[in-house]
Amino acid sequence: MNNNITLRLCLILLGVSLFAGLAIAQAEAENCLDCHDTIGPAIIKTPHSKANNVLCSSCHGVHKGDEPSADNINTLKKPVAQDVVKTCTQCHTGIHANESTHSKTDRACLSCHDMWHAEATVKARPIPIDKLVKKDSVELCLPCHNDVRGAINKPYHHQQSRIANLCVSCHDPHKTAREIRVHEEIDRKCASCHPETGGPFMYVHLGTQYRGCVECHTPHGSPYPNLLNRSTVRFLCLSCHANAPPFVDLANPRYFNCSSCHPGLHGSNVSNKFLDSPVYF
Repeated sequence: MNNNITLRLCLILLGVSLFAGLAIAQAEAENCLDCHDTIGPAIIKTPHSKANNVLCSSCHGVHKGDEPSADNINTLKKPVAQDVVKTCTQCHTGIHANESTHSKTDRACLSCHDMWHAEATVKARPIPIDKLVKKDSVELCLPCHNDVRGAINKPYHHQQSRIANLCVSCHDPHKTAREIRVHEEIDRKCASCHPETGGPFMYVHLGTQYRGCVECHTPHGSPYPNLLNRSTVRFLCLSCHANAPPFVDLANPRYFNCSSCHPGLHGSNVSNKFLDSPVYF
């Protein structure tokens, strides 16, 4: 019985605490909106307004001095990258600034995300989108990653029309550059859309053990089908397998397509020669 009474008291106190917190948040918001009356409807639509105890002061602080102005509060209009990261990670604790390459190049949270209640934002984009990102990831990433712009405009590439938020479907912008260079990570990401290539396989294609999928494919774009690094599968295979068996006549069109005999190029559970059936030679 005593335990039940204690539990009830805890729940009552928790409810009072939450109610008090919501009342404080509402009072503060109303106080801020006395002056910032044009942004009220926009704030209501944002995820921040729906989170418990996220106050205006959580991000902006409070006015210092008797006369409120943009000069005595943190407007975040001209933010220093580390200050923004520090502000955002108060709540977004799963993101660590020391893991992000972007924060080290002075690209902070507000370079890609928008708080969505600035007057200019409300006029341009009245309805917030997922994660409060300003634009589609391709539009956000390409201005800095110009080397990728040329690649994704090649004849063969991952299509923006079929893959929403193309860049972040493979890359985590909150992680380091090293995270996307480790071939195990690259292979895992490729296999999420191409599961037939992911294995595990009894017979692994040893040529992919160093760089993974990018040993044969160019992920951002290629002039060749299937994002290959060479114009045909034959030339791609010969770049490693120059010493073909004597019975393989490379001048004979019959042997032009290696994958017609070796279909398991990504790996096989049948043959160490990546054939359709086991052979021993």
